[in-house]
Order: sequence, then C-alpha cells, then structure tokens
Amino acid sequence: MTRRSLAGRARGLILRTAPGIPRSRREARTSLEALATLRGQGWHRSVGAAPVDGEGRPLPWLSYSAVRWLDEVLHPGVRVFEYGSGSSTSWFAWPGRVGEIVSVEHDAAWFAQLPQPANGEIRHVPCADGWWDGSSDSPYVTAIADGAPWDVVVIDGASRTVCARVAPKYLAPSGLVVLDDTDLATTDPAAAELAAHGLGRLDLWGFKPGVQRMTCTSVFSWDFNHWLLPGPAHHHTR
Repeated sequence: MTRRSLAGRARGLILRTAPGIPRSRREARTSLEALATLRGQGWHRSVGAAPVDGEGRPLPWLSYSAVRWLDEVLHPGVRVFEYGSGSSTSWFAWPGRVGEIVSVEHDAAWFAQLPQPANGEIRHVPCADGWWDGSSDSPYVTAIADGAPWDVVVIDGASRTVCARVAPKYLAPSGLVVLDDTDLATTDPAAAELAAHGLGRLDLWGFKPGVQRMTCTSVFSWDFNHWLLPGPAHHHTR
C-alpha cells in the first residue's frame, strides 16, 4: 500500500471517529456560519477571559438564552440582589437595565478589582463555607436581608445550596430567582431547595460565553405571568 493510500485511510478514520469534524463542504460552510454567529456574540473573546459581548461589553456568565431573556424582561423598576460579583454586576449596572443592583462578594482580592456600580453597590462579605453547603446564618448568606424584598435574586457565588434555601424568604411575591449551572448534578440540591419553597422552574439552555458545551441557567418564580412580555415581542439593541 502506498504512503498516499495510507494517508487517505488515516484521514477517513479521523473523519469517522471525530464527531465534531464536518464531513462535507456543506457541513463545513454551515459550521463556519455557526462560529461566525458565536463570534458576533463575543464567545471567542470570552474564552479564558471575562465574559463579554461582541463589542467587548460585560456579560453575565450565564447561558446566552438566559441573558437574552433577562434583557427583555428587566426594567428600571426592578431591584436585584446578587450572590457573587463580576461581569454580571456590570451588566446589571448598565444604564436603564434595572433600578438597583446590590451584590455580595466573598473573595477579598477579587472584590478589590471590581468597579462599584452606579446604581447600587458591591459589598465584601467574607464566607468561610464552600461553594455549595454552609451555614444558613453566615453573614454572607444573610446579607440578602438588608434591603429585602428583592425582585430578582441571582445565585452564582459561594454557598449556593444554602443561599437557595434562604433566598425565597427575601423575595418579592412575584420575584425571580436565577440559578446558574443547573445542568450540573452539583447544583441539584440548590434547585431542590427552591422547589421546596413552591417556586416553579424554567430552564434556559444554550452556550455560555467562552464555554464549548451546552449549559443551563434556570429561573424560578411563584408568578411567571409577571415576567411575560406584553404584546408583540420586542428586542433590545444594547
């Protein structure tokens, strides 16, 4: 068998065994179009870096579908409390998106790098607990009580299971809880805590900035009707 034949067989084996490689010119063309869409959303710029949109503006590290939905339903009358600070805080702070954003951050070094939002504040509240479990009366978990009730609570920081257990107590009757990474089994206990309070669940699947797999961000509420768009759907340009 010639070297050229061996090379041809090797290429054929790679194409058959590597599921992500396009198998025709048509597949290659449409794959490039999909990559162009992701590039336009800032996905490539977010790989190994802070999540941003196509123009370099901060984005929450949530699924793209969740970010798009939130951008549609949020308005300046909404008050947001956030466990875990970062690009999402800057996104909520965008002029006209929400009325107030208050965020707590347990990491002192990270907190020192974060800009304070013009329409709220980021508070440094130490937390000795882990990412999932911890104490229900720790200062980090109970920080939500100051300023409650909240229209939106975002759980994307430390002690997520415990934060999910406590958050509904400080949520407005028509409020919304945003819980990230619900595609992971480690987040199941936090989702179960919210369900135990009687909140319904809506899963928003899709890519998230810089992540190459499908992810899920879930929103929970007692009253999803409150968050339905009135009339024809509209699209924000910011």
